[in-house]
Amino acid sequence: MARQTSWIAVCLCVALLGGVLVGCSGTRTGGACAPACEPVETACAPASAPEPAGERPPTAKAGEAWCRVWVPPVNELRERRVLVRPAGKRSIRVPAEYGTRPKLVCVAPAKLKESVKPGVWAHEKEDVLVREGRTVYRRVKCGNDPCGECYKLEKCPPEFDERCKAVCVTPPKKCVEYTPAQYKMVEERFELRPAYCRTECTPAEYEIRTETVCVSPGRWEWRRNDTCEVPEPEPELTLPALEVEMIDSSESGQPQGVFSVGEIVRYDLVVRSDVGSEAFPTLKVHFSLPEHLEFVSGGGKGVTVTGSGTTADSTTFKLSLEQEMRMHFLARVLTVPPTSLIQATASVQMEDGEELARETESTTLKGGQ
Repeated sequence: MARQTSWIAVCLCVALLGGVLVGCSGTRTGGACAPACEPVETACAPASAPEPAGERPPTAKAGEAWCRVWVPPVNELRERRVLVRPAGKRSIRVPAEYGTRPKLVCVAPAKLKESVKPGVWAHEKEDVLVREGRTVYRRVKCGNDPCGECYKLEKCPPEFDERCKAVCVTPPKKCVEYTPAQYKMVEERFELRPAYCRTECTPAEYEIRTETVCVSPGRWEWRRNDTCEVPEPEPELTLPALEVEMIDSSESGQPQGVFSVGEIVRYDLVVRSDVGSEAFPTLKVHFSLPEHLEFVSGGGKGVTVTGSGTTADSTTFKLSLEQEMRMHFLARVLTVPPTSLIQATASVQMEDGEELARETESTTLKGGQ
């Protein structure tokens, strides 16, 4: 809450006589001295901006009194659409699709087995010619002559020998044995569609953020004052200005732009005081959540945060000049609104409930995991 000084006027009470700007003090009008005015250097100059020097009213006429006043700046809260994540492309691999079908599979192939059946033999006796018949001369005794040699032609019959001979009763036989093939029915897995890659475009993500915009900057103005009386300034606030900042993050405190249903959103709040005329009274913070969030827990250094449903409150604390108080609370995402954007609010209040400052934080939600 910026400290504002409303309608601070510095009376110059100038009289333009003969086109020359002179002070009221010591100036005679009709033989009488006009009321004396304070010099410009000792007037109630505002602390928020220095008074420009060397200027004069552009349309002032002789005999008129003018005052230079400070018009404070005018700020306005506006919502701005901020790009959180730019659009992009990604390649996704689509796996192949498979089906099943019956298939006849050969378990054992056909076989041909060749074998030879031995023959059947018998043994028979037969006469075998050992020596053929022949004619030979044999020595015989010749009469009574002992020294004589006589020979006689004799015919020798053939000689035979009895031998056994193997006789084939049944000759050897070649046999062929055929064993047919064996089959069984199985379930075969086959490819219906091969795997491929496709490109998917991811849209850009935006969120609405609230920021303070200067509508009209502070400025000095000349204003005509017929009575040459200095307007009394409005009393300044005795409280110093508050700076309140709240950001959202993941449950561990890491930056996270988008949250899904069931996830935990962490909100960190910093309440900081600027230099002011007096110290703050006892303060507290009231948190308001949309219906899409549910309070889980919270805390901070020197304070505790308790609540349920969509509201929570901190314990009271004191804030001296140029000090800050840090606290946080956790909320679970229950549902997602159609706009995917919600706002959590932190209200810094005095003990009696009077609000001193307010801060909102926008959070982007998406569908279930």
